[in-house]
Amino acid sequence: MKLSEFKDEKAIEVVAALLGPISKISANPSNQKARSEGKNAVAFAQAILKNNAADVKDMLAILNGEDPKNYHCTAGTLIKDVFTMASDPDLMALFGFQSKIPPSSGSALENTKGQSK
Repeated sequence: MKLSEFKDEKAIEVVAALLGPISKISANPSNQKARSEGKNAVAFAQAILKNNAADVKDMLAILNGEDPKNYHCTAGTLIKDVFTMASDPDLMALFGFQSKIPPSSGSALENTKGQSK
């Protein structure tokens, strides 16, 4: 699931649970290097899978509403779930990545009327 899918108390619970693994992943010097050198979130995802596999697994369990102790994944589900995480701008923001989604094409302040002659 994406972070935006959690609401109210569940959102607080999920973010609180994610902060532990995120802090471990972010503190790893190899991940910091990949984050600063990487051109996208996928390069960072590759690094954290190599460097903090247990923490990634914990994050996937939390996002899937499961107890990390009981969570199991296959290569197929792992690929799908990691790409879901890497494409979640809210989750990537917790790692310091800014969203690649451009701002709204329209603005409430933008004048959409044509000039009168």
